[in-house]
Parts: sequence; structure tokens; C-alpha cells
Amino acid sequence: MIMSENYLRDRAEDCSRLAQQESDLDMRSMLADLEMDYRAKAVHAAAKGWRDPPRYFEGPCA
Repeated sequence: MIMSENYLRDRAEDCSRLAQQESDLDMRSMLADLEMDYRAKAVHAAAKGWRDPPRYFEGPCA
């Protein structure tokens, strides 16, 4: 499954936020590693042009 750049960046932000709230040092380190992995994958996705598909049902209602 190909994940979009935006999805990967959102997951990286989630990991960053959770790491700031975490009190356990090992868990904080693991979340920081996961954040860096997501950011690297987002850069790769951007280079490949992997974007979110268009959302057909998110427009103004007629």
C-alpha cells in the first residue's frame, strides 16, 4: 500500500506530540525514532509524487 506524503507527515506530527507528553524515557525515545522514520518516508513519498487521492464527497452541498 502506498501512503501519501500528507498521511506520513501527519503521523510524524502525532509521534512528536505524543513524545512531548510521554514521561517514560524509553517510550519517548521510541516515539522520536518513529517520528524520524515517518519524516524520512514522507520525503520519499514527496519525491515519488505520492499524494492523497481527490475527495469527491467533501465539497459544498447543492
